[in-house]
Amino acid sequence: PHLAAPRTTQYPHQTKEFTMHARTILKPLAAAGVGLFAIAALAGCSVDTGQGGAAAGGGGETKENGMGDDGVFKVAAFTAGYGTPGGKLTLDYFVEAGNEQENWEVTLDTSEFNYDEITTEIQNQISGGADAILAGFPDPRQTAVIEQAAADAGIPIFSIDGGVEPNDAYAVDVTFSQQQMAEETVGALEEAVGGSLEGKDVMVIGHDPHIGIQTRSNIALDLLEEKGASIAGGDMKQVLNPGTGRTEALTFVQDYLQANPDGLDAVWVGWDDGALGAVKAINEAGRDDIFVTGVDALEETTAEIKKDGPMYASMAQDWIGVVDQVIDIMNDYRDSATLPDENFIDLPAELIDRSNVDTFEPTL
Repeated sequence: PHLAAPRTTQYPHQTKEFTMHARTILKPLAAAGVGLFAIAALAGCSVDTGQGGAAAGGGGETKENGMGDDGVFKVAAFTAGYGTPGGKLTLDYFVEAGNEQENWEVTLDTSEFNYDEITTEIQNQISGGADAILAGFPDPRQTAVIEQAAADAGIPIFSIDGGVEPNDAYAVDVTFSQQQMAEETVGALEEAVGGSLEGKDVMVIGHDPHIGIQTRSNIALDLLEEKGASIAGGDMKQVLNPGTGRTEALTFVQDYLQANPDGLDAVWVGWDDGALGAVKAINEAGRDDIFVTGVDALEETTAEIKKDGPMYASMAQDWIGVVDQVIDIMNDYRDSATLPDENFIDLPAELIDRSNVDTFEPTL
């Protein structure tokens, strides 16, 4: 319901069409994003390319820059999560900003978590002369073939939110701390229910195909149990499809409340679209004593937080700022074939709750 009907758009200089949605959100870079990546201003090192070169650290001839012989920096971008608000915003912005860079040519391949399809397309891009790969929210459990193809061709992979720990297959991965997001949202629920989770019934809703959601959901589950909470239903609820996540989460909460009218105190959800489904179920049940947290800080979520209703808090991740810095890193590679010395940048997200929601400007 939050996505407009799809249309097909071709960006300037692109050779391949991709599907995007009619409502493209391109916001100015937040002031906080400008200095967000001081940690990433690291000394670079030149890389060898050729067979097993840039991506794998193998031998080959040292390149003077990252562009092909035609003087064009061809970037093959992909994401399997384009159907989510954060995925769409981030990759649309990357394509738009990338094609505005000097000598860049960006293509984007998307799917609904179909990595077989993505793998085939990116292999074709590599064979067609791609100079670099941008992985948007990749699942490292699903990208081994892409990683090997890139390593064999000496092409670096630059990643946005590509897992929860360093991955030597990536030249750099910029993401947000799953541990911090889990800790702060669980802390917000603790505050919402009166300062203690001991004996409280808390539902946990996750989505394992997304490795970030899976990781923070399991951390949150452990933290809730450590604080004495009872997990509603005995274990985490799993949304099957992010495209229907809001409806699935609504059903989880509705069904539980029907069977346990007084047996729910809070709902922890790994992302906002699912959290908004939980909020709808609670509102429809006429309850004002069940609180919900999410992750994303969507504009719709912040509107709910302002109502002082079930939606209590969410985590803001500045993906626009991430894209801006990744492009800077990729330009360094384009110009001099240098890559950062550090390949994993784990950033703090921002808790958005009733105390600061009025001054927060959402980008999603």
